[in-house]
Amino acid sequence: MLVVVGSGIAAVRAIEAVREAGSAEPILVVGAERALPYDRPPLSKELLRGITSLELARIHDEAFYREAGVELLLGTAAKRLDARDRRVELAKGSAIRFDRLLVATGASPRRLAVPGAELDGVHTLRTGADALRLKVALDRAERVVVVGAGLIGLEVASVARTAGKHVTVLEAARHPLARLLHGEQVAAAVTELHRDHGTIVRTTTTVREFRGAGRVEEVVLSTNERIAADLVLVAIGVRPETRFLEGSGLLTDDGVLTDGSLETNVPGIFAAGDVARALQPETGRHVRFESYGAAQEQGTTAGKRLAGLEASPCVLGGAGSQQFGTRMQLVGSAEDAERVIVRGSLAERSFAAFFAAQDEIRGAFVMNRMRELPAIRALVRARARVDGARPDPLEAAMR
Repeated sequence: MLVVVGSGIAAVRAIEAVREAGSAEPILVVGAERALPYDRPPLSKELLRGITSLELARIHDEAFYREAGVELLLGTAAKRLDARDRRVELAKGSAIRFDRLLVATGASPRRLAVPGAELDGVHTLRTGADALRLKVALDRAERVVVVGAGLIGLEVASVARTAGKHVTVLEAARHPLARLLHGEQVAAAVTELHRDHGTIVRTTTTVREFRGAGRVEEVVLSTNERIAADLVLVAIGVRPETRFLEGSGLLTDDGVLTDGSLETNVPGIFAAGDVARALQPETGRHVRFESYGAAQEQGTTAGKRLAGLEASPCVLGGAGSQQFGTRMQLVGSAEDAERVIVRGSLAERSFAAFFAAQDEIRGAFVMNRMRELPAIRALVRARARVDGARPDPLEAAMR
């Protein structure tokens, strides 16, 4: 019996890969959410705008799982893993035995540990149910405060402002997308995009308290300033969902630690997606990716491994977004960048910014130049060298 704990895109890609490898072994999927597996990217954009639904966001219909011989146990959370006895204990009290296991539980939103954080009207966004609640609240709200200027926070701010809401974005760091972008030069283009559309963006600003009579009415800042709000979204990142693994014997450290082919320290148990922190052979470091593309790639690899094949993921980190009709894409990473090389115009929001370290391109951030994206991906994947003789990394690649 193959057991998959989690029902996101990594889990679905793993199921597909198992069957494509020719394995007919029974598969059981344990998922905490009641909904059929769905894509998450639309939750902070199209679903909030009312142009799609959770049903339309489904990856497959129910018939796919039935025909693939996959049993879905949805609305049931895993409570504990007994790796020695090869058993998953469920929150409902029963237990499932397995031969091989995939941990694909994803991540959960981080919450602010401040007074008033549990007031009605203070939201997080991770699941379809979260998105549906947020949509109803957003339709009724007039003054929206978004805490956290990452991609999710900025996407929701874009939707809210486009709908005519008064929107304030609060960010503790010096600039938006601080975890993704290197320095303020590139991030300023994102900041000005929001400000030009009427969003109030405040950086180096933290929240001290949420206040209200049962429901949030204002946000108290670290400066003691007060901002009126009838809806707050807390979007300050996620933590890998590993709680059910405590005491299991699996090694965890900001995610489930795996080797380069996604196997954990317990043979036959694998991890993929946002919960996995996989060894990168080229650097010798464990890295946890929080991206749709990485979850797909790792899910496919994990499925091949579950089917008994040899495979390793080839993940190029990054994330995509659309805000106020402007498309953005991060490729690779800006971490440890020593300099930024910009091709195009930051002022016109049409550029590719390359992040270089040790004269190698480690990542890039693209705004509105999507036709160049294939060449940019190739440069980042190859860690193309840059030097004084070739200051424009794309010049040769685009010929």
